[in-house]
Amino acid sequence: MPDSFRLLPQFFGAAIRNRHEYRLRMMGRFLEEARIPRRWALDEASPFEATRVLDPMPNPAIVEESRRNLVRAFPAFGTAKIAQSWGGLIDSTPDSVPVIGPVRRCPVFLMSGFSGHGFGIGPGAGRLMAELVMGAPPVVDPAPFRFERFGALARAA
Repeated sequence: MPDSFRLLPQFFGAAIRNRHEYRLRMMGRFLEEARIPRRWALDEASPFEATRVLDPMPNPAIVEESRRNLVRAFPAFGTAKIAQSWGGLIDSTPDSVPVIGPVRRCPVFLMSGFSGHGFGIGPGAGRLMAELVMGAPPVVDPAPFRFERFGALARAA
């Protein structure tokens, strides 16, 4: 989405390595998000109040491509029919590494940006977050997950 382009220079290497995972289309939801204000007065409605649920329609071309890829990998699914499809959003960060820990400028802890891997790494991430919140020695080094890795852009937020 548009906000990701702000951080592209900082994470260009990771973006190039993972370029096969991206489909750039500057239309529809992309244009809607480009019009969302980044700052607003405290007495104004925030974008979060304007949009409470993000439930995009599935893209039929991507659904069909996924079905073809499934059949290519597992021919037994050749006669399978898609009964239902759903479109959703995946929270992600520019480097595809989640943010887990305190935010230096706010009295808050943040755990987000799992890029679709939350189910797999959720138990370890939950343990790390619990240890950070409680002030206990963390199970792993939390430095790679800090919000401030996004540099000046994170400090400006």
